[in-house]
Amino acid sequence: MPTIAVCVPARDEVNTMFSLDLAKMVGFHMKHTDDRVVLLHSAGTLIADQRQDLAFRALENNADYILFLDSDMRFPKDTIQRLMAHDVPVVASNYSTRNAPTHPVAFTSPMLDEYLYTAPDSTGLEECLAVGMGVFMVKADILKDLSLPWFMIGYSPRTNQFQGEDIYFCGQLRQAGHKVMIDHDLSQSVRHAGTFEFSSEHAFMLKDVEGKEAAE
Repeated sequence: MPTIAVCVPARDEVNTMFSLDLAKMVGFHMKHTDDRVVLLHSAGTLIADQRQDLAFRALENNADYILFLDSDMRFPKDTIQRLMAHDVPVVASNYSTRNAPTHPVAFTSPMLDEYLYTAPDSTGLEECLAVGMGVFMVKADILKDLSLPWFMIGYSPRTNQFQGEDIYFCGQLRQAGHKVMIDHDLSQSVRHAGTFEFSSEHAFMLKDVEGKEAAE
């Protein structure tokens, strides 16, 4: 009976719909399997430290799988089963950024200037160089193959830019010989919840449309 540690790094609050999806996912998995699910949360503002803390606590709970979920994600209730079913060391969802212009969070280039897209007809698994960790599962035992720290904010002299802890972690995995895989099928159902400020201009843009609908 495997143990799945669901690890959620967050600040002070989490998205309402994320909480609903989390409850549905855990309830669905426990209803349909005999697996043990452990919920772990780390509050703070230093994401690398939070992920490191969550990974340590997952191992302390004898986790076989670690599922990282960011608190602004939407995901199906069978997410755990779908990711576990692939039986690969690392598998994640390829979702969209939540700011315009939007782009996927999976990369195929070391310069992080080439994206891996999930098209409407994309299916199956595909290897990527790195991916955001909004919905990201790793087999816990492969962490022993990695050097500490597992998570760190990196810096690329080639681009003069800082890189996220997710990019650093994927680099650690690749150096240890583990492929980072994207689940295109799950990616079709994952959403990244953002914020949008509505103005009077947006209401005005729909004036003619609403007028036509009322006249019909």
